[in-house]
Amino acid sequence: MHDLHIHLGGAVPSSVLWEILCDNGLRTEYVDFTTFHDSLTARPNEVKSLDDFLGRYFQVTEEIQSSPSAASVSAYQVVAKAYRRAEVSAIELRFNPHKRMRHGLHTMDAIILAVMQGLERASLHYGVATGIILSLGRDLSLEANWQIIDAAIKWRSRGSLNGANGVVGIDMAGPESRSLELSKPWMSEVSVMMEKARAAGLKITYHVGESEATGPDGMLRVIEAIHPDRIGHGIELRNAKGKKRDALVTLLRDEKICLELCPTVNLVTRVIPDFPCIARFVRDLADNDIAYCINTDNPYLIHTNLKQEYEIIGDELGDDAKSLLDLSMLHAADHQFISE
Repeated sequence: MHDLHIHLGGAVPSSVLWEILCDNGLRTEYVDFTTFHDSLTARPNEVKSLDDFLGRYFQVTEEIQSSPSAASVSAYQVVAKAYRRAEVSAIELRFNPHKRMRHGLHTMDAIILAVMQGLERASLHYGVATGIILSLGRDLSLEANWQIIDAAIKWRSRGSLNGANGVVGIDMAGPESRSLELSKPWMSEVSVMMEKARAAGLKITYHVGESEATGPDGMLRVIEAIHPDRIGHGIELRNAKGKKRDALVTLLRDEKICLELCPTVNLVTRVIPDFPCIARFVRDLADNDIAYCINTDNPYLIHTNLKQEYEIIGDELGDDAKSLLDLSMLHAADHQFISE
C-alpha cells in the first residue's frame, strides 16, 4: 500500500515527541506524558472545524520538530510505524520547513537535510520507498513561500538511495477559511511559484476543496491556474451542482488528476458527516473515471493507520469493496511522485 498524503506534524507518535521534548529541554505547559498524549489526541467531539484542528495541534508538533535532530527522528519514526502497523510500501511525507526553523535558529536547508537523512535510514531498514513533498502555507507570506519553492528546487531528487527519493513535490496547505484560492492576485502569484517548481522537475499537489471555504469554486480555480498532478482531499466535489460539477468532473478526468482521500481526518474536522458519505464519494469517482487514493493524513493525531483507513471504507462499500479498494491502490501506484 502507498500513503501519498501524510503530514510529518501529525504522523509521529506522542511518545516519540515527548522524548524529543524532554531531551531538548523545551518549556511547555505539559507536566507529564499523560497530559501531553491526551492533548495530542484529536477527538471528533472536541474539534470544531478544520481551522481549529490545524491550530490546536500543529503549532505544538511543529515546534517540537524544530531542530535537525528532532526532524530526523520524526521522519524515521513515521516510516517505521507505518510499515510495522500497515506494511506500507511507499510514503510521500509532506511538511513545511519554514515552520520548523525555530524563529530563525535553524536554516531550512538543515531541516530538509535532516528529514532526508531520517527517511534514508528508514528506507534502508524497512525497504519502504520514500519521498518528500514540501508544503507551502496559506498562512505564510508570499516571500516565505517563495523561499520554500527555492529550497525544494535546490534539494529536488537528491537521488534514490536505498529507496529514498529526496524532494519530489510541492504542496499547498493550511487554513482554507480565508478562501485565498478565490483571490486572483494571490492565485496568480502562486501559479508562478508552482510553474517554476514544475519546470525544475517537481510534481504538484494542492490542498483544496477540503472544506466549503474553498469548495468547488476553489477546486476549479486551482485546476485552471495550476493544473496539479493531485489534489489533497477535494471532498467538496460532492457538493458541486449542474454545470460547475460537469466542468470539474471533466477537468479531473481529462487532466488525470488524482484525489487524495483521507476518511478519518475528514470526519474529525467535521467536513463530512459520516463514513458512508466518503463511500458514496468513492463510488461516484469510480463511476466518473476520476482517480482517487486512500491515505492517512495525520495518523497519530487521529489514531489510525493506512490498513485501518482501507478497512473503514471497505466496510461501507460492501460487495464492491475489493474492486474499489484495488482501484485506489492502482491509482496510488500510478500517481505517486516517487520511483521505487
